[in-house]
Amino acid sequence: MILFCNTFITEAKPFGKGNVVRDNLKSFNNLDIFKYSLASLAIAYDWSKVILKITLDDCYKHRQDELEQFIKDNFSQFNLVLEWQRSEYQNDWKHDYELLDNNLIWFYCNHDHIFFDSSKDYLAELVNEMKNEKLCSLGFSHFPEAIRTAKNNPKYIIYDNHISYESTNFDSIQIITKELYRRWWFEGEFNHIKLPRPDFFGIGLAEIKPIPMHKVIIPLKEICRHFDGYQHVQPIIDNNQCPAIDIPVGFFENDIKIRYGYDNYKEGWTNINPKNNYYYAYNTTGTDYKFTLNDLPLIWKNKISVIDSNIKTNEEEMLQYRLKSIFDMVSTSPYFEIDEEVINKIFNKYLENFNYKIDA
Repeated sequence: MILFCNTFITEAKPFGKGNVVRDNLKSFNNLDIFKYSLASLAIAYDWSKVILKITLDDCYKHRQDELEQFIKDNFSQFNLVLEWQRSEYQNDWKHDYELLDNNLIWFYCNHDHIFFDSSKDYLAELVNEMKNEKLCSLGFSHFPEAIRTAKNNPKYIIYDNHISYESTNFDSIQIITKELYRRWWFEGEFNHIKLPRPDFFGIGLAEIKPIPMHKVIIPLKEICRHFDGYQHVQPIIDNNQCPAIDIPVGFFENDIKIRYGYDNYKEGWTNINPKNNYYYAYNTTGTDYKFTLNDLPLIWKNKISVIDSNIKTNEEEMLQYRLKSIFDMVSTSPYFEIDEEVINKIFNKYLENFNYKIDA
């Protein structure tokens, strides 16, 4: 699979961009968020090629050398194509097609989605499911939104390790097949319209041409998290259900300090306690995350310098509360029905880390 990122790094809010509510969390500049995203993707999969087409707004041009070195350091083991101009018109996308020598493309026109799984095994499993598909995509982010809306789509099918349905989805945060890419960019004539992403704000592919119906795969586990959470979707998913996130203190210095299982909050540390009723983003009495030590994000694991674990912690109890946090993350609105079978399969996918399984 190819990692293909086509993006613009700016501090200006694009026209049509949804609501961002970080509540109690700090603000970060978009270039540092992009670096966090890239670092997470660098260890997410064994990419056959990495294509990064990046335009920096004037406010970030002075950091281009810094970003280039960061990219080369993190993607040194891959075949890297780096260009400092994103594709913006149909002919640009047609030209990029010549670079696509794999059937699957991690298609990413954003800067702020973080690979948040605890290992890369599940992603590899899903990619293997897709490798022989012709017209297919997989939504790698917006997990709670994707799960709650899945049943509303035609040809909805529940499998052991994913859900599928049919859709004309043309979001720019998907794994797509090469043929779907071709159908998007080669059918019709619209080179006069600026389209730096298929779902461009204001006008997208669907306003220009018919979009092919195709199979969509929805994972049963969160692959990526949107940095600013999901209060821009409708109905909103608030910061006590699936919160916006921070760049952990010490991440870029390989000095993350984990504090696990404590009721009180300690500044300068990444506080983790699945038993807490709140996330810090929502309420300052809350915790940063509700992971257990067994399912910390893979992107953190080589960056941690200290883990302070409360000796009074009961791991079986922590796991039960971790599952509750996952249930809360997907059960965000009474307006959507999620099958009990899907909930159990989600639990079992997470429980693989713990060698447990819930019998259906």
